[in-house]
Amino acid sequence: MVDLNLKREINVFSYGVEKKEDLIKFFNKHNDIYSKNKDYYRDYFFQVILIGICSHINTDTSIYEDIEKFFSNLLSKTYLGYLKFFVIDNKRPFHEIFFNNDKWELVLNELEHNEIMTIYNNKKNNDKKKLYSKFYDNYYIVKEENKCLSLMVYPFIQCAGEDDASAIIFISSISLMSYLKTEQITYDYYNKEIKNLHNDSLNISNGHFLSFDSERGLLPMLSFISLNEALEIDERIYIYDHKNVKNTFNQIRTMCHIEIKDFTGNFRQLDLKKQNEILIKLKNFIKIIKPMNTLAWKRRTYVLYNSDSFYFLIILIHIYINRIKKMDTYLYNCLKTSDFLYNIYKDRLKQSEIYDKLIEKHLHKNAANYLSILIKKVMESHKKSITITSTFKIYMDIFQTPRNSYTHPFELKLISNMFSSFQSYCVDKYKTYHLIVCNIIDSDDTILYGFAPLNKRDYWPLIFSKIAYTNAEQINYDTLTDVNTIKIRKTDLKFLLDEIKDVFRGIIKHDYKKELQANLKGNHDDEDEDEDEEDDEENEEQELEEDDIIEEDLLGDQQDEDLMDQNANHHEIHEDDDNEHTEPN
Repeated sequence: MVDLNLKREINVFSYGVEKKEDLIKFFNKHNDIYSKNKDYYRDYFFQVILIGICSHINTDTSIYEDIEKFFSNLLSKTYLGYLKFFVIDNKRPFHEIFFNNDKWELVLNELEHNEIMTIYNNKKNNDKKKLYSKFYDNYYIVKEENKCLSLMVYPFIQCAGEDDASAIIFISSISLMSYLKTEQITYDYYNKEIKNLHNDSLNISNGHFLSFDSERGLLPMLSFISLNEALEIDERIYIYDHKNVKNTFNQIRTMCHIEIKDFTGNFRQLDLKKQNEILIKLKNFIKIIKPMNTLAWKRRTYVLYNSDSFYFLIILIHIYINRIKKMDTYLYNCLKTSDFLYNIYKDRLKQSEIYDKLIEKHLHKNAANYLSILIKKVMESHKKSITITSTFKIYMDIFQTPRNSYTHPFELKLISNMFSSFQSYCVDKYKTYHLIVCNIIDSDDTILYGFAPLNKRDYWPLIFSKIAYTNAEQINYDTLTDVNTIKIRKTDLKFLLDEIKDVFRGIIKHDYKKELQANLKGNHDDEDEDEDEEDDEENEEQELEEDDIIEEDLLGDQQDEDLMDQNANHHEIHEDDDNEHTEPN
């Protein structure tokens, strides 16, 4: 269960819920604390997202009423109308509350929504009981493609930088394997999804966050890095065994007979001979215990991105849902969720190393804080529509930030993609171009970032290179850092904005002319082909006419010959008659 506090800023709180009693305990504890400390500040939640909760308690429909009652009591009557609940689950807990209560929404994918609307709008289904029955019959069994719970994170992978994208793929892979252990998803589908993740990983594996060794087959998709590379970055590595052998990690460490200071100390500061000895021991004993291709190696450092990605997704889901108001405009991506992430975190916290718990707390705190500030900047940004041509426009989003904070190209790409997603309601075909204007606080510097959707042409490198060439004194354009980013002075923004519009307009018009010429050429070729076809048809008609004339001539000659034969026969008959008459004389 995830709650979003929106009154002051977006604060994220998450609670693991396995059964109804967990919720009741939480409600009682919360009420007890504030009943005894009435002057203590309370959090007020306007948006409540229930993730995977129906997998445990969907048989108890009263749980919805309990949840609504608890959160309603937190708010005054003034704000009660803003309270909304969203249920996201791979199971489809159809309940009349989703039809009769405007506060509750069940998140579905677009195909399911269309099917439900068809059933709902059918005049034959006026009886509500029959209506609900049809919904249950249609979605009582979870389809196999919906069993891939990890795909909850997948629609948002384009919004992340390479670091976060690699973590999302890692989470997706682990969740596939986790589900395989309990639900017996078919290997064919499982392998297909792993291959898809592998293909996507190849596009972002140019850093030390993710690597793939093709010799190991499908499962090593889970490898963030090899064992050797892991130790080069950080000696604290996490070994994940998909066959659920709980003591694999400790077994490897004890069998290696490596001193604790060598195994968890600063590995790179050891001499090369000692490093090689440890690596050889590790690899040999790992091969004895488990084949290398059944294990996943993951960094265990303060920059682990799994928790960050999780919170990031929750925020995106919230904003995405909150943007859509009408029933007929739902265009949800297929969000499939469960508590697999929560379970993974619990397993990690059970590890014997104390720094795991510290890292987890650090990540929860920093990830929520980072996203709170980021979303606040997005919400406070100033948006402006810029018309390039009569049929083409872009959006300019302006926000302020301290130096070296939310100014990295990855972060600007993330923010831009969020703006574009909001503008298009997360429909790829409607994704928009954006120019991000990032004003640096207490400085005269401004950063411009040009964003283009993945499914459309990226004009920004060409635009920036042209204006940087003609305005070299006003623009700092470092193509080695990022081709979609330029740095300027705030005072030059208005002038350079006109330059950008002129260059953009020229490129669009040039592309339009090329496309028009190509179409005209294609039409001319089609006309030539049509003329050739007409000539061929005329020739064929002439040939047919000639054939008809020849046929008629042949038929005429034949008829003349038949008449001549008939006359000759008639003449012979008359001669015979004359002879017969003359013989008696």
